[in-house]
Amino acid sequence: MKLRAGLRIAAQVLLVAFQSQAVAEAGPPVGAPAQHFVCNTGYSLRKCQADMAVLRKTLAKYRAADLGEWTWVLVRSADWKYVVMPRGIDPDSPAFTYLPKRETFIEEALVAIVPQREGELILLWQMSTDDLRELAVAHELAHVLCNEASEAKANRAARTLLDGKALSCDVRPAAKTRTEEMRKRR
Repeated sequence: MKLRAGLRIAAQVLLVAFQSQAVAEAGPPVGAPAQHFVCNTGYSLRKCQADMAVLRKTLAKYRAADLGEWTWVLVRSADWKYVVMPRGIDPDSPAFTYLPKRETFIEEALVAIVPQREGELILLWQMSTDDLRELAVAHELAHVLCNEASEAKANRAARTLLDGKALSCDVRPAAKTRTEEMRKRR
């Protein structure tokens, strides 16, 4: 059973890589860093485009273009737990970012009506899915823009973004941060 689940996840990851180019990808405005928008397996082109339009509208409110080359991946709610659980991510967290590949994954229920999952998220997070989508996007942007691993600090930075204010975090490359930590220990 575990092998079957593992193979399913591996197949999904491979399909994301191959299908990402074929399902839906939008080019950036001329001169702007590329922001890629792709849908995981199981999306029709029409559904992918409709759900991505909701995500794009949310991203337009924040500094997503500051990320430079970045990929936003929508994952169907039916597949969400199979994607996050093997990675040790809380399945009730509807978004996560994988920094090494410059990708942020967003669960379908944040951009479309998925009745059962929507109910679960509303009960868990005590907010509407529209508000949760805003929070999730701001939170993931805070992780990336501030190079912040701390969930608490990313939450505070997300609140700053949600309030329409500019982030005041010190953006430092991870290697520089590590070097500074080593110096302090000496």
